[in-house]
Amino acid sequence: MISQALLLALGLVAGLDAAAQATTDAKGFGGWRNLHSENGAEPALEDIPFAMLPAETAKGTRFAVLDREGKRTVCCMVVTSERLDATALEQRYRLPGVWVSDVLNEGTNESRPYEPRVYEMKREGALQTYAYFDAAEAYSDLGGLLLPPSATLDAAGNVRVGTDTYTLQFQSTTFADDDGALDRFTLRPVGKPGKPVIVEVPYGTY
Repeated sequence: MISQALLLALGLVAGLDAAAQATTDAKGFGGWRNLHSENGAEPALEDIPFAMLPAETAKGTRFAVLDREGKRTVCCMVVTSERLDATALEQRYRLPGVWVSDVLNEGTNESRPYEPRVYEMKREGALQTYAYFDAAEAYSDLGGLLLPPSATLDAAGNVRVGTDTYTLQFQSTTFADDDGALDRFTLRPVGKPGKPVIVEVPYGTY
């Protein structure tokens, strides 16, 4: 007869395995925000992209970004810092508290898909001079979905990464106090087993 303690231990291991699998499935994907530092930051820092990733990531890791309105991916965003915590975001970059909460995805969703690992990034290649699709209410230049650098969109709007294909679903929910919104990207693998990858990007206002 299996003891209750052993059952609990097995349940804990299974839960940890599931969490590890979800993080592994999400590798190569993530969110990002384009932000400005407050007045008084030294040196003056403006228009900085920050990655919001599901796993620890090394400097030099490259991502493509999704221009959702333009229906295309553009390369590249490159990780340029060690992992940043709230103190670094507040003191080094002088970000307002609401934006620190945004990139850490705090306070918007009790069941957030993962705890974001935050990094500074820089633009390289085509992304340095890229003009995002210009349309009413378009804001992909402010942030959104990060993808593996080789990712493309097919004619149906699916994401292709090598031989893998994911359907892409987008949902934006306005905060209850109308003080921003939460964008959710859901990527579901096509033709093979696997959990969907969920990426959330909050846009708080102040």
